Amino acid sequence: MSQSTVIRDVTLFTPQGRVQGDCLIEDGEIAQLGEVTRAADVELDGAGKWLFPGAFDAHVHVRDPGLTHKEDWRTGSMAAAAGGVTCMFDMPNTRPSTTTVARLEEKKALVASKSLVNFGLFFGANPDNLDEILGAERFPALKIFMAESTGDLLVHREEDLDRIFANYTGQISAHAESEERLLARIEEYKGNTDPAIHSVIRDPEAARLGVQMAAKLANRYGRRLHILHMSTRAELEALEEGRAYAREHGTGAVITAEACPHHLFLTTDAYEEWGTYVKMNPPLRGEEDRAAMWDALRDGRVQMVATDHAPHLPSEKDLGYPGAPSGVPGVQTMLPMLLDASLRHGWCTPEQIVEWVCHAPARIYGVQGRGRLEVGCAADVVLIDPELEREVTDAEQYSKCGWTPWRGRVLKGWPVRTFVNGELVFVRDGERAEFATADPVGQLVSFGR
Repeated sequence: MSQSTVIRDVTLFTPQGRVQGDCLIEDGEIAQLGEVTRAADVELDGAGKWLFPGAFDAHVHVRDPGLTHKEDWRTGSMAAAAGGVTCMFDMPNTRPSTTTVARLEEKKALVASKSLVNFGLFFGANPDNLDEILGAERFPALKIFMAESTGDLLVHREEDLDRIFANYTGQISAHAESEERLLARIEEYKGNTDPAIHSVIRDPEAARLGVQMAAKLANRYGRRLHILHMSTRAELEALEEGRAYAREHGTGAVITAEACPHHLFLTTDAYEEWGTYVKMNPPLRGEEDRAAMWDALRDGRVQMVATDHAPHLPSEKDLGYPGAPSGVPGVQTMLPMLLDASLRHGWCTPEQIVEWVCHAPARIYGVQGRGRLEVGCAADVVLIDPELEREVTDAEQYSKCGWTPWRGRVLKGWPVRTFVNGELVFVRDGERAEFATADPVGQLVSFGR
C-alpha cells in the first residue's frame, strides 16, 4: 500500500473553480478535498502554491521502439514528469510502426516497463490495415497521416480515407495537410536550402485543404474527428465550415482541435536564430496566424494544447535544409510556458490552462477517472509554485536530444511536485531537482465514452 499524503492550505483548481483547502491522496486516488482533519503519512505545506490535475500531453513522439538514440520511454517520461505532465499519448510512427494489434500490445508492454507517467498509444492507419484497426483495443484514437509521413503510415487518397472513415467508428485524429499540394510545392522550390522556405512550401492552403477533406469525411459518416497541431487562420475557417455543416445537416460529427506551443510562441522570425532547429510539420507561421491561434484557444474554437514533442539530436538538426528532420522537443516545457503566458503576460488564465491541458484532453479522448481534481479520480496531480522564476537551459532537459527552443527564456510558474497514481515522482526545491522514484509507476489509461 502506498503512503498517504496530504497537501495542506493549497489553491485547488477543481472543475467548479479554484478553492482554498487540502488534498488527501490515498491508495492512488484523490480521497478528500477541502478540510482534511486527520493526519497522513506525508504532510506537505501548499501555502502560496497551486494544485492542478496532472497535465496530459496528448501528442508526443517518444521514438521507442526503433529510434531510441533520440528518446525512449524512460527519458521521455522523466521530461514529462519534470514538466508536470502525468500522461502522454504516443504516436504510431515508431520503427516498426504501430499498425497491427500485435505491435500495439508489444508496445504497451514495453512502455509499462519504463514509464514514470501514464500513457496511451495511438494506433496507426495505412491503406491496407483496416482489419487490424477494427481488431485493436484500448487506444486513444486512430492516427491518420494525410500527408508526408514515415514508413507505411501515409493515407492521402480520398478512396482510402473514405474506406477508413466509413468503417472505423471510434475517435480519429488527423495530421491534416494536402499531400498533392505539398508534393507540387516541394518540386517547385527544389534546390532552395534556406530553412525558412519550409513555411512557404507547407503553406496555409495545404493545411486548409487537409482540414477541409477530413471534416468532409467526418460529416459524411458522423465521426469524432480531432485535428492535430492547428497553426493557421485558414484552417480555423475550414474547421468552422465543417462544424457549421454538421449543425445544419445533423450529421452527428464532432470536430475538435489542438494547438502546439511552438505555434503559440514562435513565428517565422525564429528561423533567423534557430534555422533547421525550428523545422517542423506543420511549419512556423507569421504573427497573424500565431495571434489567431491564441484567439481560437481563448474563445473555444480550439479546445486543447499538446506539444507534438518530436526530439532529434543536434547532429541530425545540423544536417541543413531540407535534410534535417522535422520536429522540436516540448513535453518538459509546455506547462511552464503556458504558466508564464498567464502569470507574466496575461494571455490566459490559470483556469484556461487547466481546461486546455487537463479537462479537454480527457474529455476528447474519453479518458476514464483522470484529468480532474475530484474525489475518486486517480491522484495524478502537480503542485505549482506560481512565484518561482527560472531560466530554461539545455542542461536541465531530460530528453535525450538535450536541447529546447525555449533556451534562455526566464519563465514564471513551475511544477515543484508531480504525483502519478499517488506516487511522488518529481521534486523541485529551488534550484535542486530530483526524481523521487525510479520505478515505472505509469499505467495504461482506460478509454470509453
